[in-house]
Amino acid sequence: MNIEKRALLDHAERCRRVANDLAHSEAARRLRAMADEYQARATRLNDEGASSNPGRNSRSHFEGEGDRDG
Repeated sequence: MNIEKRALLDHAERCRRVANDLAHSEAARRLRAMADEYQARATRLNDEGASSNPGRNSRSHFEGEGDRDG
C-alpha cells in the first residue's frame, strides 16, 4: 500500500474515532463526513493505480539513488 493511501486511511480512522467520542452531534457528523472523503480519496488512488502505476517506477528510481557509489 502506498504512503499516501495509508495516510488517507489513517486520517479517516482517526476522524471516526474522535467522532465516536464527541457529544456534539454536528461536530461528529462533520468528522464522519471528512472520514468518508478521506476513504473515498484513498479508493480513488487505488483505482488510478490499478490502471497505470507510473509512481512505482519513479519511487524505486529515487529510492535507489542513495545506494549508488560515487
